[in-house]
Amino acid sequence: MKKLICIHLILAFCMACTAQNTAEKEIVKNKMKVSWHYEGDRIFFEMSAPTDGWVTIGFNATSGIKGAYLLMGNVVKGELQVVEHYTLSPGNYKTINSLGETSQVKDIKGEENSNRTTLKFSLPIKANSKYQKELSEGTEYTMIMAYSQEDDFEHHSIMRTSASVKL
Repeated sequence: MKKLICIHLILAFCMACTAQNTAEKEIVKNKMKVSWHYEGDRIFFEMSAPTDGWVTIGFNATSGIKGAYLLMGNVVKGELQVVEHYTLSPGNYKTINSLGETSQVKDIKGEENSNRTTLKFSLPIKANSKYQKELSEGTEYTMIMAYSQEDDFEHHSIMRTSASVKL
């Protein structure tokens, strides 16, 4: 009987650990929603906003934009993209590829309908370059959230905000 109880306790503990590993976190601010969860060595994000234009999240150790790691996505004629950027200074952000690095974005899915853009994607938890951020569970960042009415990433946002998050 004691063995059976121990087995049940061990199973319950293992299930609780697994549930924590895949537990989804989310933030909603100014009509934009961002959620994330971990699977293995990757973090999976979903971002959506009331727009037919681009949607962006970013991470920085400070509340400023300099040094921010941005993930900008859009849907153009049914084609999905999420592009990694690094902010050198306010208004001066470059794609990871143009800085000589390889994009790490995978698992891109999403849609644009009823004036809402939703994009899902994954990134490695470990940063692969100095332009990316470590995205380990429990890491604290200022999360930048923004969206635009246009698909062109050079077009200004109609909403930009930030929030302190613990991944």
